[in-house]
Amino acid sequence: MPGPRRDDSPLPSNRLLDRLSGTRVVPLGLALGAIASVLVGVGAAEALPQDPPDVMPLSEVKPGMKGYGLTVFSGTTPEKFDVEIISTLRNFRPNQDLVLIKTPNHPRLDAARTVGGMSGSPIYLNGKMIGAYAYGWLFGAEPIAGVTPIRSMLDELARPIPKTILPIKGGAPLLTSDASPSPSPGKHVRSFVGAPEGYDLQGHASQIASRAASSLSAPEGVGLAKASTPIMLGGMTGMSMRMANNLLAPMGLEPMQAGGGSSMTPDPSAPAKYVDGGAIGVELVRGDISAMGLGTVTRVSGDKLVGFGHPMLGGGIESLPTAVARVHWILASQNRSFKIGEAVRSVGALVNDRQAAIVVDSSVKAPVFPMRVSVTGVEGAPHPIWNVEVAHDQFMAPAFTAMAIGNAFETTSGERRDMTFRAISKVKLARFGSFTVTDFGAGNGSPPGPDEFQRGRLVRAVGSLLNNPWEAVTIERIDTEVRVSFEREVYTLRGAKVLEPEIDAGSKARIQLDLQRFQGKVETKIIEVDVPAELAGREVEIELAPGYEVERPQPSPESVAELVAAIPNQTFDAESIVATFRLRENGASFRGKVASRLPPGALDTLRSSVDSDAPETFVAQVQSAVPLKQFMIGRDTVRVKIRPVLR
Repeated sequence: MPGPRRDDSPLPSNRLLDRLSGTRVVPLGLALGAIASVLVGVGAAEALPQDPPDVMPLSEVKPGMKGYGLTVFSGTTPEKFDVEIISTLRNFRPNQDLVLIKTPNHPRLDAARTVGGMSGSPIYLNGKMIGAYAYGWLFGAEPIAGVTPIRSMLDELARPIPKTILPIKGGAPLLTSDASPSPSPGKHVRSFVGAPEGYDLQGHASQIASRAASSLSAPEGVGLAKASTPIMLGGMTGMSMRMANNLLAPMGLEPMQAGGGSSMTPDPSAPAKYVDGGAIGVELVRGDISAMGLGTVTRVSGDKLVGFGHPMLGGGIESLPTAVARVHWILASQNRSFKIGEAVRSVGALVNDRQAAIVVDSSVKAPVFPMRVSVTGVEGAPHPIWNVEVAHDQFMAPAFTAMAIGNAFETTSGERRDMTFRAISKVKLARFGSFTVTDFGAGNGSPPGPDEFQRGRLVRAVGSLLNNPWEAVTIERIDTEVRVSFEREVYTLRGAKVLEPEIDAGSKARIQLDLQRFQGKVETKIIEVDVPAELAGREVEIELAPGYEVERPQPSPESVAELVAAIPNQTFDAESIVATFRLRENGASFRGKVASRLPPGALDTLRSSVDSDAPETFVAQVQSAVPLKQFMIGRDTVRVKIRPVLR
């Protein structure tokens, strides 16, 4: 039997949605189709007893039926494209079906077939919405797509938001109960697992990838492209692009080089609100560099909407900035095609990221922090100051902080010659003051980029603060000055020797250092190191190492305040040499205090017999830092005898 005739009815109206968001009392069964403007606490979301009148139940969707979809092919205005129902896959995902469709007779879709960025495009039969274009097959020879049923998406829309992150109306940031803009630390799917002072960005990315794999990949054996989101990257160098791909691709995101958009300075011609079938972007960073996940709005419901038809990051409760987006073109590919677009006006925030949809609230703002990077010492640089806003996210913030500095530095000082840099960053926090950290490096032939900064002190500090296990931390801003000199300000330690092999107890050990500048002569420098009097009668070993490689003895932090205090003091001055004596005694850190040397029996006194709260012990040592005013590489060890004290 031939299917129904093609549906040429006008675009569906939002009359029902307008009624739901009006002032009159609406029956509960209808009102649950859209989240109320004041969200309740955590609890089971009630399902609608029946679908809204402008929604077609999946039971009525039959093979051969014809209709249309809405998406943006160019600009900001949605356009129609024809669809034809093939069949329905039952239980495609847990408690979620998938409708298979053809998109015939459209010149762009015939060429592009499956299109990343069309995810969320609403699909209609007989003027009623059935769901969102969301999945496709890799290397498909015909334009076939999978549609997430609208019922599943409305169920995601009806989920309550926990009271710990209630959206505030009027464009205020998302707040927690203690007025911090982030969810409670340590509870999010993108949290770093480990001691905060041991934060590592690459390790964090690996943890997230392993957790996200099951929720973002397609079911085994179906040959579907995984539920990926094209990430439009703007203003980034090749090194930044590579880093973005390494960090984001395992999370189901597909970075692409594109334009940077203008959401920080809205285009006056851009739409001020979202519409069904319109393009939407999730902004991870914006400004002089940008990264935006591009997709399509499925259904607007008052201040909220659902889109994508699949998860973006699969993190559940979220607080990421969103924007109205403009589409430039659909780039056809034999593998999987993509929309190319950019953000044109920031509106609202992604507040929930689930199996069947993302949920966006246009009445709130997601927290971001401004970051300013200035590069000095590069004569005639056309763009020495870079400004961005970074999403206040446990993983995205440290990742894009690294890219912001590395990208600015690589672009501004892209010289293929000897270079030394010092990146001095001031981090301002709400309630915890400010601190300063310095990243540094030297080399020749290739300017440092984001890869170096992702292992740097600033990125580790941002990651450790946002992933701490105690309380939410708000970063108010970061200001970084990268000072550049075009020479290798580095010593190589060629050797060291004591000038007096035997000295009196309590005197100074004089050590001669042979230091070689890059492509220069060996220079001799004599340093003096205090020797403790109690070492009398012993032969001691003195370890010599660069200050940036020597950790200061510090207790493990037990609060954000202690972590903030510890961050700038984790190692010695980077432009110093540190002499270390190891002693026979033990040292210990306990309850925020450090005892560098303990008398015999002290550890037994500190250990509790009723609980496991015990001190952390280490070999006692004496450390002396001697300024060099240059970086040094290399290590050495010398020995000196201490004369016994004569009585």
